[in-house]
Amino acid sequence: MRILLVILTAMFLLIVILLLSNRSLQHDLNHAAQQRDALAISLQQREQTITALNQQMRQREQAELALREDLSSARQIMQTREQQRQRSLHVNAQNRQWADGGLPADISRLHQRPAFSSASDYLRWLSGGQRLPDSGQPSRH
Repeated sequence: MRILLVILTAMFLLIVILLLSNRSLQHDLNHAAQQRDALAISLQQREQTITALNQQMRQREQAELALREDLSSARQIMQTREQQRQRSLHVNAQNRQWADGGLPADISRLHQRPAFSSASDYLRWLSGGQRLPDSGQPSRH
């Protein structure tokens, strides 16, 4: 009878140990499932981000293509205008003489300005600028 009691006690302890182990494993399984769900959500968010980035990349490629086409068109227009200008210079000697002549000194000074390293330098230059000389003629406006 004692042996039976010892065996029953041992079996009871074994069952308690197995139940505790089962509970611990169940907890680990629940934790792993939560981690899996969190990773799945993270993966889904990354896939959405990748999709959005790919779409933005396609839009930028299309915009770049449009800009390249515009640039090509602008170059063609510029070349056409330059050719027309060159033809007009060859046709009329007066136009050729005018184009070869330099700008008057006062107008050349209007085109001169120092190199600026910042916006504040430019503003300082603007505020400290020299006034144009009085032409002595009233304004036409």
